[in-house]
Amino acid sequence: MIRAITCDLDGTLLDHEARIRPKSAQALVELSRQGVMVILASGRSWRTVLRIQRALGLVGPIITHNGAYGYDSAQQREWYRHGVPASRARQFVSWADEVQVMVRCYLGAHQPVVYNRFDLAHQLCWMRPEDRLIPNLADSLSTDPLEIFLSGLDAVDQFIARFGMRGDDYELTVFPHVGYREVNICAPRVDKVEALEELCRLWDINPRDVLALGDGANDVRMLAWAGRAVAIGDGNPLAQAEADFVTSRGNPEPVLEGLLWALPRYLSLPLSSA
Repeated sequence: MIRAITCDLDGTLLDHEARIRPKSAQALVELSRQGVMVILASGRSWRTVLRIQRALGLVGPIITHNGAYGYDSAQQREWYRHGVPASRARQFVSWADEVQVMVRCYLGAHQPVVYNRFDLAHQLCWMRPEDRLIPNLADSLSTDPLEIFLSGLDAVDQFIARFGMRGDDYELTVFPHVGYREVNICAPRVDKVEALEELCRLWDINPRDVLALGDGANDVRMLAWAGRAVAIGDGNPLAQAEADFVTSRGNPEPVLEGLLWALPRYLSLPLSSA
């Protein structure tokens, strides 16, 4: 029996232009109204996932920052956190202050996204209402950040030369962009499964009663862990190898296809959106 559905966003519920797939979304909303817990699980930040959850009209737990953070919008409380220790984060911010590089730290819901400085590009293109410039952030940061970002070219090389790609309490991922690179700093070995395991403990759900849908390398462990797994046909072969069912390639509504495969086998609920 399926009691919970955990669904990835990019490449799964969202298309290649980051738009919500309407029929898949409608199916998830229907199942939520019929008592199935629907959990959005994404590598994106809490504020992005929460915005998408609200756009769908869903409430309840979400998993964000690739498993580093769990938040329940129904009760408006966090239920899981695995961040970079604040003491380590202060070292990173202090270094950024020395070389005059902007860093942003995600602290979780009901808290601002904090910065040590605003560069011109951020002020012109990326500023959001919840962004906060904190003077002397290196001295005042007391919450373990879920993720820390910095960007540039020389600055990225300098950061890696100073701190390395990983430590006991952090690891780096470098993302290439046109004209610059971006460093993502998170706790080591963060994965969606660690948050899902805590969710199942708190809500008394057996992992065998979880249906997972995903497409990427960061979904592989989640698909292997869940009782039932659906991988997206246009996704990563490693994810597909862990799935009970792989959707058709090129299907614009792969989540709906996966649900239509799973529901008659594991949960007898009607879908008017089918």
